[in-house]
Amino acid sequence: MVEVATPSKTQAEVILVGCGCPLRGMGWYHAVQMLGGECPSAKMCHVVEPWYLGPGSEGPGGSEFIEFKSKSEEEHGVQFHKSMSDLPPVADGVKRLALISGRTADNPRLLGESIAAGCTVIYLEKPGAPTVAELKAMKQQAADANVQICMGYNK
Repeated sequence: MVEVATPSKTQAEVILVGCGCPLRGMGWYHAVQMLGGECPSAKMCHVVEPWYLGPGSEGPGGSEFIEFKSKSEEEHGVQFHKSMSDLPPVADGVKRLALISGRTADNPRLLGESIAAGCTVIYLEKPGAPTVAELKAMKQQAADANVQICMGYNK
């Protein structure tokens, strides 16, 4: 097993929130890109996955996720957590980014938890929230905390 993943001075510490099932979840695709070095300014250090580290561990996709988790821990030093509250505090001088790729209904809560966890930049996968009103509230919450928020979209 390698050392615990830590970002270099030129990288953001990335928390992937909502990895999903390997080969199916959008979060998983982001993870593969970061672990493969396709985004040199990002170092995926943590994955928060409530479903597969909780009630979904025994269901469809659970064994594939556990295999991905083991490989990521052993080969890349990525730490896995069941909730945002399990994350360690942000180290001094580290820029922490959350890449939220969770269930749409959970994203407003996950954004607030990401801000509370010390993230200064949040990349939010589309559609971001169930309603436009919730998206507007999330935008305001991020602005009030001086947190940059970006919306992902690919076509």
